[in-house]
Amino acid sequence: MSKNISSIISMSKLNGFFQAIGVIGLIASLIFVGLELKQNQKIALAKTQQERNNTIRLQIMNFTSAGLDWQSNAIENKTNYEFSLKETARRNAYHEAWFLYENDFFQYEQGLVSEEVWQAKLSAFSHWYNMCEMRSLYEIRSKWMPAAFRELIASFPDECKKS
Repeated sequence: MSKNISSIISMSKLNGFFQAIGVIGLIASLIFVGLELKQNQKIALAKTQQERNNTIRLQIMNFTSAGLDWQSNAIENKTNYEFSLKETARRNAYHEAWFLYENDFFQYEQGLVSEEVWQAKLSAFSHWYNMCEMRSLYEIRSKWMPAAFRELIASFPDECKKS
């Protein structure tokens, strides 16, 4: 009889041990699911940002194809301006690049860009920021950029002030 009681106690301890393991496994799987949901949310936000970015960049490309200056029409609401087709294309490309870079910044903030790629992007940001003949376009466009992105750009050495 004592062997049966000892066996029951052992089984009870073993059962408790397996229940504890089960609870730990359940908690671990819930944490994993939570992390996956968080990552999926970041990816969904990044995808939405990318789609908005692609839409505006397509709009700018359409303006370029039509020989129209995007900033003059879309931002300043001017239809009378005097830019050559070459100047218009260059101005539009400049704006297009800033939309791309703004999106790159967002992707980096979400942890979706490697550090190596980010360092290369920073060089590009600095280069485009220091295109002195285009700086006025940046100044107008930057009003609609996220504050953290503007602060990052402002941290670069300003080659235009030296000129």
